[in-house]
Amino acid sequence: MAGFRATVLVVASSVVAVVAAGAGVRAQGRPTQRAVHAGHAARADSTVVNEFMTYNAAAKRVTIKLIAALGSANGGMNFNGRSRGDLTITVPVGWQVRMPFENKDAIPHSAIVLANKFPLPLTPDAPAIARAYTNEVTAGLPTGGTDVLDFKAAPAGSYLIVCGVPGHAPSGMYIKFVVSATAKVPNYGS
Repeated sequence: MAGFRATVLVVASSVVAVVAAGAGVRAQGRPTQRAVHAGHAARADSTVVNEFMTYNAAAKRVTIKLIAALGSANGGMNFNGRSRGDLTITVPVGWQVRMPFENKDAIPHSAIVLANKFPLPLTPDAPAIARAYTNEVTAGLPTGGTDVLDFKAAPAGSYLIVCGVPGHAPSGMYIKFVVSATAKVPNYGS
């Protein structure tokens, strides 16, 4: 019986080591890049830019996490804590974009990609890129509401990601989104 217990302990230790390795935990107990970003669908072949962006250059896929009202910047009228166009996200033309959206505010918000033209519409009605919008664009998603924008970055051009709830975009709830004909990889810039 003692031999059986020893064997079980060795097997159990091996399983724990394999599970830890699969989850991306190093022997020192610190998470690997893969474990830190497992919630962002990062894989071993993905490049992690920051907490909001990962991409796979070979597959030409980028994931950009978009959080409405991340902190109190611009009175909560922001994406990832940024507003009034003070963030530019660049994606190479033709890449597949997956943009998980979450609303952390007490009021409804949404996201839609529009042409970079001012004045911004009070109520956006159509995206500049097919499928580049959340459900309930004008009503907005409630607190804790989520959706995923899944679209191809085309055509090349300068766009804005705006909140489609009436009045939110003109109040500064927008960031820049560039589909670049020259960029080789995505960039989460300033």
